[in-house]
Amino acid sequence: MKKGIYILLCLLWSAIQSIAQSAHPLTDEATRLFDQKDLKSAQSIIQKALNDPKEKGDSYTWYVAGFIQKEIYKSNETNNRTSPARKEAVRLLEKSVMLDSKREHIEMSHSALRYLAVSYFNDGLTRTREITKESALEPEELYTEFRRIMRIINPSTDFSEYDKQIFKAMGEAHYRMWEYDSKDAAAAAKANEYFQKVLIIDDNDCEALFDLVILNYNQGVYKIRSIDLNTDISDLIPMQESAIRYFNLALPYAEKCFANCPKKIEYYKGLMFCNRSLGKEERYLELKNELEQFVQTQKK
Repeated sequence: MKKGIYILLCLLWSAIQSIAQSAHPLTDEATRLFDQKDLKSAQSIIQKALNDPKEKGDSYTWYVAGFIQKEIYKSNETNNRTSPARKEAVRLLEKSVMLDSKREHIEMSHSALRYLAVSYFNDGLTRTREITKESALEPEELYTEFRRIMRIINPSTDFSEYDKQIFKAMGEAHYRMWEYDSKDAAAAAKANEYFQKVLIIDDNDCEALFDLVILNYNQGVYKIRSIDLNTDISDLIPMQESAIRYFNLALPYAEKCFANCPKKIEYYKGLMFCNRSLGKEERYLELKNELEQFVQTQKK
């Protein structure tokens, strides 16, 4: 019986010693409050830990602080592209990584940072669908932050596929701006620039190739449609020549898209109408017949 009491006392003493010797009591308290889903109180306590002489040098304290801010962002600010909580979470987690010389919490910090990085990437893509002249730089600013954070996680991150996604989205956004105002040559030029960036990464990217077909062909069509009864004779020939230049620019992209990409009705039509716009009626009819046969095979 005495032996049992002695063992129990030893266990209690060990527990008391463990609590007394805790390296980060404030951080532990913040963690407990976080587990109880009391984010506000957890945030208040962890701020004290970050100012405490003993705890502020511990990478774990900064990780917990960053994780709490990440959850505040996740709970309250996911629709806010300029979220203060997200920005603060990234800062705190970066500090945790910097202090974590023994790499004790590195995987947890990286995991939280990756979540935040992807949120910046997604916001960048979303912003391209809402783009205006005033907000034209925002998607790339968000994307730049995504890249910066990902390099903290892995300096050798391959961004090729991410670059292609954002460049295509930006190109399509500027194309929509040009469609809205066909006199906005700068928007069309910017769309072309982004699609060309995709081709630098992957010169056989089918979406970018076809986007360039549409962009150049429709600019040519716009030039033709701008000619009316009021067009001065001195402007007529330059406008026609300008349209032909755009059709000639579209044709090589249409040919490459048709030759190298999986067969699609859109790719047939792109090549057909580029040829027709340049007076190549025989090739147009040839492609038209091929398209009709292709459509029939798709129905079987």
